[in-house]
Amino acid sequence: MNKSSVIKALLDRSTINVKDLMKKLEVTRSNYYLWQSGKSIPRIDTINKLAEILNIKLKWIDKNNIEILDDQLSPRISNKAKHPDLKNIEKQDNNFDLINYQRKEIIRLKNENLKLKQNPVESILFEEQSYDWMTTVDIKFSLKGIKRRISKVLNIEALAKYLKSTPDELMPFFDINQWYIMNEHPVNNLITRQSLKDLESKTDLFKNIITQFKDFGKFFSGDHYITLFVDYKLNNVICKTINHCKIIESDKISINNKITILRD
Repeated sequence: MNKSSVIKALLDRSTINVKDLMKKLEVTRSNYYLWQSGKSIPRIDTINKLAEILNIKLKWIDKNNIEILDDQLSPRISNKAKHPDLKNIEKQDNNFDLINYQRKEIIRLKNENLKLKQNPVESILFEEQSYDWMTTVDIKFSLKGIKRRISKVLNIEALAKYLKSTPDELMPFFDINQWYIMNEHPVNNLITRQSLKDLESKTDLFKNIITQFKDFGKFFSGDHYITLFVDYKLNNVICKTINHCKIIESDKISINNKITILRD
């Protein structure tokens, strides 16, 4: 068994409530839920200490694989099995711990968000950032999913010149002020497949965050800044760009993109 499987097996066999067990291990209760979910794996000495507390013998095959000795795997009747009331009480206690942990996580994330909001350096850097062309993208949420539109394009001539095209040929790809499902916007036909894959991974993460935090308007308060590399392609001519993005809070989410062409 690997370390993650062993720690879950040990925790499942424990008859000690979470609060007391974590106190014996000298770690916070949040570790319990991280270990159970597989999001974190304790150190070797912590695993050994837990096994010692539970009176279970382990045999380390190597630093990542462990065997729980067979004589320790025989079923035991715990106090919880003998007394269902104790089991219910512990279940309520653990649920209470989990709720408190989740509340603390939300507070921590909000505090991190506040720090980002109050960071003036990124705002100054964005405002002073030079660019070849610029777009504004709006994002909203509907029953059909996340939608986006491009509401503004400035100096598209720079991209057209590099792609050996014209603004009139490029503008239909941007289809100003028309809403589309996130990954169905015609501008995607102007972006290379690899860049689309990179953008889709960020879109999926964004969807997950929104799903978990319905009150996203408050959670994502303030402006945020990210940098993306996007390659545009037309008639086998590729234009590599770096996008400096400012995400703005409002009744919808707006993203101002300052785009610089990476010239050879």
